[in-house]
Amino acid sequence: MATIRKVAHLAGVSTATVSHVINDTRAVSAPLTARVLNAMDQLDYQPDIIARSLRRRETLTIGLLVPSIEIPFFALVAANIEAAANDAGYSVILCNTGWSLPHEVRYLNNLLARRVDGLLCISLAMSAEHIAPLLRRRTPVVVFERTMPGVEVDSVEIDNFQGAHDATSHLLDLGHRRIGCITGLANSHLNDERIGGYRHALAQRGIPFEPALLRTGDYTPAAGVRESLELLRLPMPPTAIFAFNDLMAMGVMQAVQDRGLRIPADMAVVGFDGLACTEHCSPPLSTVEQPVAEMSAGAIAMLLDRIKGGSSPARVRTLAAKLVTRTSTTGCAPETLHV
Repeated sequence: MATIRKVAHLAGVSTATVSHVINDTRAVSAPLTARVLNAMDQLDYQPDIIARSLRRRETLTIGLLVPSIEIPFFALVAANIEAAANDAGYSVILCNTGWSLPHEVRYLNNLLARRVDGLLCISLAMSAEHIAPLLRRRTPVVVFERTMPGVEVDSVEIDNFQGAHDATSHLLDLGHRRIGCITGLANSHLNDERIGGYRHALAQRGIPFEPALLRTGDYTPAAGVRESLELLRLPMPPTAIFAFNDLMAMGVMQAVQDRGLRIPADMAVVGFDGLACTEHCSPPLSTVEQPVAEMSAGAIAMLLDRIKGGSSPARVRTLAAKLVTRTSTTGCAPETLHV
């Protein structure tokens, strides 16, 4: 079995030098470092990660809480977070919370027990009281896709208001005046911001807000099908539907086309997230694209700054989303539907 003493003997250095190379506790010259690394490779020596983390009081791990990896957007975020963390030498512990606050709290306790160096949190329900134990332990936290009032933590988000405003304005520019809206889960800041952008775009054109055109979804394709059918049953159905994520927008397209209606001639559809698969829908889906790679890199940079002792006031980084227009909205002028 390879040991640190065998590595030192093969490299022709002291065990202290090998320890400094492994733990980065003192500068070692490039030639000596190369000899140690070469000896470790020849002997297939693996440092004791747990022992090293106890000595250095760090585990080089980050906890990541996501609501559901079944939602492609969150899977994309997780992949980008992991890539950014790996580039910085950190591993990620992924916790899939299933939209459950009790599950989130349980994972927080587990991550504390594992002594993660920091936490990235995507949650609609978690509040300051749930984050407080981590901060008392001086565990850095960055909140993703929202801010968290009442607690001093960094956050990375997009301008949801402007993104929803741009999507609605695009439909208005195409001549639509009755625009259905399928929202995400209620009682979330993100959801409220997007509804605000939708309503503001209508108000700017002098179009009254109609509560009947606002439906609540849950980010799944089934919700898009269900809520779009409810909109189509209205005495005066909409000629366009804006869904708060791409999966629901795909469900809308399925329901509309199953009814024999044409997209976009009879019904224009726009989503939110910018998933790569939206370009390959039939027809290709217009969507509000979130800069996931930039958001993820920014979140990791903030977290690493805190892990390494950064003490600036809590920061909020807000990025712009981009409207991507495709065939699901552009094309024919809207017509009044009779279904």
